[in-house]
Amino acid sequence: MALPTQVVTLVQFLLVPVCFVLAWGLVGITAWNLITAIRDGVGRATVMHKIPCAECRYFTGDHRLKCPIHPKVALSESAIDCTDFEQAGLT
Repeated sequence: MALPTQVVTLVQFLLVPVCFVLAWGLVGITAWNLITAIRDGVGRATVMHKIPCAECRYFTGDHRLKCPIHPKVALSESAIDCTDFEQAGLT
């Protein structure tokens, strides 16, 4: 009868710390992934807010032809330094 209790004690002695470390490791990895996703999302949003097309006088707002001057570049990252950009409402 002494053997099963020794085995249970040994398993508990080894398994409890291992499970503790694995559980907190999983929490740490999840937190790290959330922080990374938020950081990447903020970085992407920062780049997207630099696109000036919506403020340009040539921007039509029509989904078929957003910009008659640069239709393939309109509302993309390539439009950030558009040489034909003119502020809307200024004449």
